[in-house]
Amino acid sequence: MKTPPENYTYAVGKIRALEKFLLKQSVFEEAIESDLSDALRLFTENGIYSSELLHIKDSRGLEDILNRELLSLKKVVRGMLLDKELIDVVEKDGLASYQALLELDFSEPLKDYIKHFLDMHNIKTFLRLYVLKEPQEKLAKLLVCEGFIEIKELLWLYSRELALLFNRLEYVHKRGRVVDYAAFLKEPIEDAVKEKSFIALEKAIGDFLIQALLPSKYVSFGPQPVMAYYFARLNEINLIRMIILAKLNPAASGLSRERLNLAYA
Repeated sequence: MKTPPENYTYAVGKIRALEKFLLKQSVFEEAIESDLSDALRLFTENGIYSSELLHIKDSRGLEDILNRELLSLKKVVRGMLLDKELIDVVEKDGLASYQALLELDFSEPLKDYIKHFLDMHNIKTFLRLYVLKEPQEKLAKLLVCEGFIEIKELLWLYSRELALLFNRLEYVHKRGRVVDYAAFLKEPIEDAVKEKSFIALEKAIGDFLIQALLPSKYVSFGPQPVMAYYFARLNEINLIRMIILAKLNPAASGLSRERLNLAYA
């Protein structure tokens, strides 16, 4: 049985305190323009990330530290969650646990975000196979969870002109209103098909999902702010990984600018 929203009052208060330590967009932008040591300093100044980051020398060391940061994040968030299904999302972090959450009586804004996440995952999978001209049967095996767009629609669109996909993305029905995915994704999808590069699409999807989380900042009760903080920190850790890997591999430094999506702070 779902925990009453008011039981999350303490957790939401704690999350509001933790949100003050989230890295702002300007920090990531400055880190991109800085050398390795200055970028690492920027990421540790807020007090959340371990000072061990300052001593990174290679990608293996980076992964070890970020994995520990992820485990620490999961521990903090699990300690605030009162619903097993939400704990499963954090612990398992897989599509099956996301789908299970949709079948239960949780707040619509939280379920909306999960559906957006699944839609973005399915669209990206669709495009990767479309570019490689893989058979529809392979797509059918990979699309196992659905958001606002039904899997059967994506399978039907797979063998049609790309224009039909854009038309469908313009009118995504969400609880009585329409969301225009195409406004975010049309140009990046065209770029992916033409250039065989998913950099712009990954960024657009990241931007969209962060914007979908932002309303959680104004929610006072329930688990939504806790889960939003979790997803925001996941995004933050991925951005740190991307930027530092680019610093360790100077030939890829330009790519970090192209891939930098929005931060939650």
